[in-house]
Amino acid sequence: MVAERTTPRRPGRPRNVEPSPEFVARMSEIVETAARVFQAKGYDAGSLDDVAAALDLRKASLYYYVHSKAELLYRVFDRAITLALARLSDALLIEDPRRRLEALIRDQTVNVAREPAFFTVFFDQRPRLASTYESDIRAKERQYLRVFREAVESAVDQGSLSPVDPRYGAQAILGMTSWVYKWFDPGRDDPERFASTCIELLLGPTG
Repeated sequence: MVAERTTPRRPGRPRNVEPSPEFVARMSEIVETAARVFQAKGYDAGSLDDVAAALDLRKASLYYYVHSKAELLYRVFDRAITLALARLSDALLIEDPRRRLEALIRDQTVNVAREPAFFTVFFDQRPRLASTYESDIRAKERQYLRVFREAVESAVDQGSLSPVDPRYGAQAILGMTSWVYKWFDPGRDDPERFASTCIELLLGPTG
């Protein structure tokens, strides 16, 4: 009888096994480090060697967690948009349309200001995102935009916001609040104060 040949499986985390807390923590550290590397050097110039060096890891060890630089960029993008979506949950519980929109504007502004590495990469390196990952990120972006569009529509219906096209209104808010990553200086600027400025420009003084 001829022994059946088997193809040895590559080392790494077993398939269909929930990642350990240590694996999750290490992956989070890798993604955060990659965001800083890509922010500082850009995606094209930043390398897996740079990420590994910043983590004091061998490059071969990095491949245990990610298969390519393209996947790592996707993970940075996914962290940014997932973080942004998670912050919407409390605001969506607010029944008053004006207060809900205020909360959404504040969350968006503060989130971008406090996570400059992630959002610099998200906005500046978007053309570098591999097409393999585009549909997933776009779906989450549409979900995020829909929340703002519906909030604008409710504020218009309430009379708290001038009559505007809800989609244009949502895009205008996101454009104004997202641009903070370009100029915000944490040593000089206050994200909460800037958020209040955006709210007053759009909705007038808070009561």
